[in-house]
Amino acid sequence: MKIFNLFPLTVMQDKIVIDEDERNIMIKEIKKMREKENKQKQSDYAWTGDTKGYEFLFSNNVFKNLSNKISNSIIEYLKTLEVNTDLLEIYYQRSWATFTENEQSINFHTHSQSNISFAYYLFKPQDSGGIIFRSNELQNEIAKNIFTSSKLEKSLIMKPNAYNSDKSMFDLEQDSIIIFPSKTPHATLPNKSAQPRISISGDVTIMLKSSKGFEHLMPSFRNWTKF
Repeated sequence: MKIFNLFPLTVMQDKIVIDEDERNIMIKEIKKMREKENKQKQSDYAWTGDTKGYEFLFSNNVFKNLSNKISNSIIEYLKTLEVNTDLLEIYYQRSWATFTENEQSINFHTHSQSNISFAYYLFKPQDSGGIIFRSNELQNEIAKNIFTSSKLEKSLIMKPNAYNSDKSMFDLEQDSIIIFPSKTPHATLPNKSAQPRISISGDVTIMLKSSKGFEHLMPSFRNWTKF
């Protein structure tokens, strides 16, 4: 017997090495941003810079070296998909920090305005929570909602595995980066550590250098007409 897994979702994990002095400088910079905006009582949800006016983190020179390293990982991700990067202009559309304290998390969401998204773990204590991906298109769903948690509890599904699960969790170590299509629903588990989890996320937009002969991918904004 052979099993064929068709139409995969490709998520790439990589490791980015930075020195501790650089890490501490970036953490200090993120804490300054958060302290300016975090004047209300503790929330159940993580502090996310993209909703607080800090959505262009990589324009800050403190994060320049890290952004260059992340760029290399994103190029490798595109090459894994056999995308010809020589034909593309690639932009960091947004970049921001997240600061997740004890019991805080981030709900499921997508980044529908971009093509590729990533999360890099700048400071990741043990038990501080991982990232979860969810599929809204279960290719193996042979009956509607057959793979929901209630079916598992009632023993219709004997155990979750790669063939019947609608969610997959990654509990990554510090300095890990995870890269995925922006349209993929994702969330984070609650931080169970006494220390905060600090990550840097971003959205990447790809455009064609020349759109001649292409229909679907976005043409370079240099050829757009403003009104």
